[in-house]
Amino acid sequence: MNILVLILLAAMVVFMYRKYQNDVSYKIQARSQVFADCFTLFQQAQLKQDKAHLPVLNGIYDGYQVSLSIVEDTLGWRKIPPLWLLIKVAGNKPSHGTLDFIARPANNEFYSPSWQWDGNLFIPPSWPQHAILKFKEQAVDLLLLAPYIPNLFADLKMKELLITPSMVRLTYLAKQAERGEYLIMRNAVYENSSINKEAVEEQLKQAITIRKALENAEVKPD
Repeated sequence: MNILVLILLAAMVVFMYRKYQNDVSYKIQARSQVFADCFTLFQQAQLKQDKAHLPVLNGIYDGYQVSLSIVEDTLGWRKIPPLWLLIKVAGNKPSHGTLDFIARPANNEFYSPSWQWDGNLFIPPSWPQHAILKFKEQAVDLLLLAPYIPNLFADLKMKELLITPSMVRLTYLAKQAERGEYLIMRNAVYENSSINKEAVEEQLKQAITIRKALENAEVKPD
């Protein structure tokens, strides 16, 4: 009986190890394909990896230095893990003020720096109300953003608009993990396909439009 138990345990260990190896290989392959369709969007496109070995695509679009990166969000309890796309537009010149607008906050948005920010703002009536609006030191003039926010967040996949003097960043839902794999094995496995190029370009254009508005705004006297 003891020998049989040992054989079963050994077989289980082998099975779990092979399952783990297959999951790792699948994740690496899926990650490598995430921006496969987006290279042609940019001039001087370069694909790198961040510290978590996730892909980062850098390039130039409409005269701005931009980068695409992803964040695997496995912190939420009892929900299928999302894969967030971060679209960052570096400024061509400094703008004034900071702002972080997070729609449908779950208090686990670890990718956002605003949880360390003390400033809170009243959310304008035309903006989504189930949200958090914060700033650090000096807030962006909300009137500058009024023409853009309602349309930007009309897409329910849009999660966050982050503004600093040096950049604009959007956080957008790119994918969700495979439901069966997560419910059974608790593995965050995403389909092996590129993020939609048209969706990326649409959000990128909006981010650049906001960046241009900020950079071209005149500073109001105190």
